[in-house]
Formats: sequence, structure tokens, C-alpha cells
Amino acid sequence: MKPFIYASAAFFAASSPAWTQGTVPTDMAPTCVVAPDTFAGWFPNATVTANGLVNAPDSVTFSTTYAGDPTVCDFYSWGAQMFLWLTSPAGSKHVLDSSGFFTISPAADGTRTLIANSDNSTPTLRMRREKSDALPGEDIGEIGQAGSAGVLMSQDTSLVYYGLHANDGYAYFLSGQKTAGTVLTDKTQFPSSSTDLDDLKTYLAGTWPDVTLQTGNQLAMELKTSWVEAGTLSNPGDYITITGTVPNFVANADNTEMTVDTDTPSKTVELALTGMHVVGTVQDHPEFIWATFEHVNNAPDAPYYYLANDGTITLNGYDSDQDFLFMARGGAQDSANTECMKAEDGAIKANMTGAQGSQTPVCAGGIVPSDTVREYPWGSLANDPSSGTVTNNTLLLSINNSVRSQLAEGDVRHNYIQTGSVWTTTPPGGGQAPIPNQVANQALALRGSTSIANMTMETYTQGTNCFSCHNLPEGSADSFVPRGISHVYSEITALSPAN
Repeated sequence: MKPFIYASAAFFAASSPAWTQGTVPTDMAPTCVVAPDTFAGWFPNATVTANGLVNAPDSVTFSTTYAGDPTVCDFYSWGAQMFLWLTSPAGSKHVLDSSGFFTISPAADGTRTLIANSDNSTPTLRMRREKSDALPGEDIGEIGQAGSAGVLMSQDTSLVYYGLHANDGYAYFLSGQKTAGTVLTDKTQFPSSSTDLDDLKTYLAGTWPDVTLQTGNQLAMELKTSWVEAGTLSNPGDYITITGTVPNFVANADNTEMTVDTDTPSKTVELALTGMHVVGTVQDHPEFIWATFEHVNNAPDAPYYYLANDGTITLNGYDSDQDFLFMARGGAQDSANTECMKAEDGAIKANMTGAQGSQTPVCAGGIVPSDTVREYPWGSLANDPSSGTVTNNTLLLSINNSVRSQLAEGDVRHNYIQTGSVWTTTPPGGGQAPIPNQVANQALALRGSTSIANMTMETYTQGTNCFSCHNLPEGSADSFVPRGISHVYSEITALSPAN
């Protein structure tokens, strides 16, 4: 069933609770709303339960469900349900850390290993780290951001750690494609149809007869997550938390470099979720839907326009007058997003300025928190009142308010918002959506939040979008799509039945 678009704001306004901090408006036009019966159907037995299990959306029938012509709202709805499912309970864990998913972890030789999660083990998030010859084999977290290697620190002085995960569909597809002589050897793109899923199951039946896909109908999925140490927060109960093993960094005397402690290289702590990339193929979309989510209290937005429910185009101004996680109270917009430090050779080093021999840290104090702003709210150009920008901003505000207003009281997922999603559109005559190339980026085919960024993961590279990096080389003789779309694909070692 399609998300229902309400013609009137009456239901919407009556059902909207106060937002948990953040400066997100609640008077937007209800242009993308999940109907109550549809939302209830996301839960088992159509019963909305606080912090309860949410059913996964069926990616195999995505286009069919929406009569072959999904709207922008349908894509945002898919992302919303996916996030609720991934953060649902799975025994003592969450779905994203359950046995339907693998952790992608680096080996000492620069390759990556798929580590199977166990439903019965202690819920420990196993995270990847910067490649380094130091501490080989340590299963500890990455701290450098993709594209910049910049390191983010909260106002409470917690480093931000990143985890990388793949579902079993991704893991076994990769293993079959990389193993000579299997039915998947000649596949040149990730599965995005029922036929692709059938081929994957045929491979499993012949090679892994004891394996049953737990997330098969979600096709191929790759997730990236960002976390801070929950013990540094004044309100950890407002966050999704999990136990994690992360690097134990210690600073030098002048706080310009942090290295992993040689005596105690890692520590096990409670981690609080601050952001998540939900990336998955769906029917007719081998390019993946790229959806991103953040805690509502992460950072303030640059000014943006939206359509209010009285029909007026309204400016939401910049406001830092509260205690954000990554912005000091009253922090200025124009001095935000200064990169204070980078990850380098397994260490964290303060960025320096000045002449050689007399350099000083870019940020006073060296390795310190900096102010952060979401430069492109809702994946749109900031401070732009054009119709396309206003429409997209309003759609995302609406789907967030619709979903959060219908969650049961006390559901911690109420504190997370979808800040954008991007994909490409299918051709007018039908068929598969294109995968963007490296040069032209097929901008005319992009849909949704075309300036999407997660401020906990792309803090210092905001202003592009996922396809700016995850794409195909223009004119390349290499037609194998996964290597361009998933940057870690080539590095991952195939699973072996002997294991």
C-alpha cells in the first residue's frame, strides 16, 4: 500500500508531538504521510509497540507494489521503514548486528573480512579501523571519515567511531561472484530483481546447502553507522545504544596527536548511535537507494525553506541556541565545520597552520571539539526558495513527522530523522534505473536529496551527494558495477564453505 497523501493538515497537526530538541518545524504541509493502517502494518500483528520489531520492506517487489511508478514519497517511506527495521530488537541485539548481517572488518594485509554476527553472543559492535601495521588483528573502530580522513569529536569530547555492515544477500552474492564457476560469476551488478534473487538462492543451494538467506527479500544492503561513547552523554536514554569495542586513544602532552595505547589498545564501552547510512538495492534500482539518518539533536541546520500547512513558503532560520551534540550553544554558522584533525597512519593528528617550524593547530587546543552545521538541510541547497528545493524539504519534513508522530510513546527511534535519500529514476519506457557515471554523474536522472550528506560521516565534504563518489568510471573498460558502487567490494575476501 502506498503512503497516503493527506489533502488536509487536520490529522497531521493533531497527532504531532513535540520534537526532542532540534529546531525542526512541525507546521509543514503534509505532502508525504504514511496512512495509519499502513504504518500499523509495518509492525507484526499490526500492533505499534514501543521499541518493538518492525517488519522489513520487501525490496524485491518495490516497483510492483507501487504499480511500477514509485513516487519520491514512496522512496522516503522505504527508507523510513528500513531504518525502523534495522534498529528493531533481535534478541539481545538490534537487527543490524544480528545474524542476518555481517561486519566488514580489515585484515592486517589490507584485505577485508566478512565477520558473521551471532544472535547469541554478547551484543558487541565490531568495527573497522584505519589500515595500519600497528596492532594487526585488532577489531577496533575507524575514526577517519571517507573522502577527507577528518576526525569528528562531540562537544562532550567523544571521538566519533564508524562501523561498516553488509546483509547476507550482499555477502553471499560477493562470495559467489568472486568464486569461479558459480552461477553468479558473470553477474556485473548487484541483485535488483526476483530473478537475481533466484540466481543467488541457486548458488546457495549448490554451495551452501545449510544456509538460508535471512534478508533475501532485502536484496543487497550495505550500512555505515556512526557512534559516540554513551558515557559522555547527559541523556544516553535518548539514543539507540550498543556495546562496542573501540580504540583506546591517548593524547600527547600538547594534545596535537593521539595514538592507540600500546598497553591497552582497545576498550569496551557503551556506544550511542548518532547516524546511519541505509543503502540497498530494490526492484529496478541496481544503483541502490542511498538513505541517511541522524539523531535529531546532532547539529543545527543552515537556513532552508519549506511549504507550511497554510500554503505559505516559510524560512526556517539558523538557530544554535540549545545544547547540540556537535555544536556549542550559540555557535556561529559561518565558522562551523572547521576540520581540526585527521586520521593518519592509525593515529589522530591535529591539522596545523603556519610556516614550517612554527606551526600552530588550526583549532586552538589541537584535538578538540569543533562546531558543526548541516550545510545542506534535507539534501537540498540551503537558503534556496525555488520550487524543487521547497518541495523536497517539505516531503522529508512531512515523512519524518508522520512516522515519529505514530511511534508509540517511549520509542527511542522517535529521536532519529531521515535527513535525505537519493537514487536515479527509471527510463520513461520502463526498465532499470541508470547507475551514475563518474564524469557527468547523470544529474538529470538523480532524484530526491541531490545534495545529501550525513553530517556525522561527511562533515567536511558536504555539498556533493553519494553518487559523487559511488559511481562508474566514465569510459572505463571495467564494466563490473559493484567495484564502483561499493568501494570496499574489491577488498573483501569471499566467504568459503570450508569456514
